[in-house]
Amino acid sequence: MSYFKLMQTVVLVLFFLSCNAQQQSKNIKKDTKKKEDIRTLALPAHLQNEGKWKFQANISDDFNYIYEETNKSMNFGPNKWVNFYQSQWDGPGTTYWKYNHVSVDGNNLILKASRWNKEFEYMPLTGRPNKMNKHHEGVNAGCITSINTVVYPVFIESKVSVANIALASDVWLLSPDATQEIDILECYGGKGSGNAYFAKSIHLSHHSFVREPFTDYQPRDIGSWYEKEGVTAWGDYCWKEEDQKYVRIGVYWKNAFHFEYYIDGELVRVLYDKSLANKRKDKWEYGYPTMTDNKLDIESGQQKITNFSTTETYSFEELKKANDVSKVSIIDPYNYQDGNGFTKELNIIINLESQDWHVDAGRTPSDEDLKNEKKNTMKVDWLRVFKPTTTVSEH
Repeated sequence: MSYFKLMQTVVLVLFFLSCNAQQQSKNIKKDTKKKEDIRTLALPAHLQNEGKWKFQANISDDFNYIYEETNKSMNFGPNKWVNFYQSQWDGPGTTYWKYNHVSVDGNNLILKASRWNKEFEYMPLTGRPNKMNKHHEGVNAGCITSINTVVYPVFIESKVSVANIALASDVWLLSPDATQEIDILECYGGKGSGNAYFAKSIHLSHHSFVREPFTDYQPRDIGSWYEKEGVTAWGDYCWKEEDQKYVRIGVYWKNAFHFEYYIDGELVRVLYDKSLANKRKDKWEYGYPTMTDNKLDIESGQQKITNFSTTETYSFEELKKANDVSKVSIIDPYNYQDGNGFTKELNIIINLESQDWHVDAGRTPSDEDLKNEKKNTMKVDWLRVFKPTTTVSEH
């Protein structure tokens, strides 16, 4: 072989090796500057009283790597996520979850939304075109599901910039059989499209389902809608010009009948067996649900909660007092889980979606908003999971 041909061969080999390395690096850790180390960032102060905690590396993610969008089903992380929902269902309302609306840019998980177009549809192709008979109002959106599951006792926390659009930005937990759901974050961030009322709140809730025939319970008390002083729309808050902001939000799923909700490291809501406590206007309000003729009582369009007491600081002892006089579960009042509470292993799901009840009310994004990357994008800086290493106390 001549020297010239030998050099050509060497160059070609180096070129192909380089291309292969670049392809592999799309899903491999890379060095980028992160503001926080999710292993050592302090847990909420209230949880630090619970004892020691162990970081769950197999399901936590700082999204400090590159994963490029693709038009096919993909495992990334690696081995932490799939770029779709946990089943073949492609979304509620007018949502069409699509593989290529998911990426990681070296610092954030990026989920995007766009207008659905039947004539030029991204993968996967839907089996239910023109959802809700809205031929021109469908929304493509990103969705990811964890490969591993979590089960109590466990604390899950994420740092998120919600989309500034009339769509739900969600971080949630769901059993593979879709009968038990705990919502960590549900926020309809954008105040456009008639959504100003909902844009100011973050919904803190859970669902207990029966699949056949389909039946759904979730708490509907006023305390399930969290508002922060000074925030009139969470989308505007997160997407201020040249000042991207995030909200830290987490759930401590303590046991089958005990959920605690945290925002920016602060305990704000607790559901415990037959009672609940909400932090509202710097005070803690304790109460419990009631029923009449086996139906939950409703007052002014919301689930009625009988007020038990108010304190300046959170007290589990006070919550137990309210629980002792209550006769109705706040976790599963219709006994859809056969009295067992929430016991199943749950997947972590992060997504954007266009929910049917918003679409029915006309709260659906415009073409203009769906084309604006400062409105149609949800960013997740990190998601972390911890389990207590010592016996969990009741309080």
